[in-house]
Amino acid sequence: MSNDPGLFETIYSLRAMRRLKTDAVPMALIERILDAGIQAPSGQNSQPWAFVVVNDPAAKEFFGTRYNFWLRERFKTQLAQMDFSTPDGRTARAALHLADHMHEAPVLIMVCGKRDWPFAVPSEARVGKAPPSYGSVYPCVQNILLAARALGLGASLTTMHQMFEDELHEYFAIPHDHGVVAVIPVGWPQGRFGAVAREPVAGKTHYNRWGGARP
Repeated sequence: MSNDPGLFETIYSLRAMRRLKTDAVPMALIERILDAGIQAPSGQNSQPWAFVVVNDPAAKEFFGTRYNFWLRERFKTQLAQMDFSTPDGRTARAALHLADHMHEAPVLIMVCGKRDWPFAVPSEARVGKAPPSYGSVYPCVQNILLAARALGLGASLTTMHQMFEDELHEYFAIPHDHGVVAVIPVGWPQGRFGAVAREPVAGKTHYNRWGGARP
């Protein structure tokens, strides 16, 4: 009998798990969720993704130290005014916990994307580095998160690496024709999966034109 919770239960109970146990995660499971990731669609079937899987303690310390510094630096004003008893405050507290313990996560998955100028950017405006093809890489990221949830692993999408990405390229030898799209810490969760709070779809949906009522 399969332990797979099923597609819709997986979707409806997928939440950012920022409190992770330090217990090792078998590399076979990491490779399984990456294999789920690459089943995602991509523009022109370009498959522009690449992964750096980090479980070396020194490398995790390198990343975690910078992540922690920049999260607190970037949001220092908001954190100084934060009421940690509110829902937003509890989310912030969990984010700070992850920052403090990022280096202890069993595995960090860096999801990279090959750089490619969007169609809408004319050739004369293509100055400097092209961005990664986010639209083709994020479906892969979502598949990774869903696969982790299906296997009982906790994970969360982080993007604070943007504040020190040049250092990542140098330390991890990431070629400059790729950009780091997301970094996903993965481990066995300390908490439980469960329903997430979302605004109703009815309040987000328009029919035939913006503001159009449901037929």
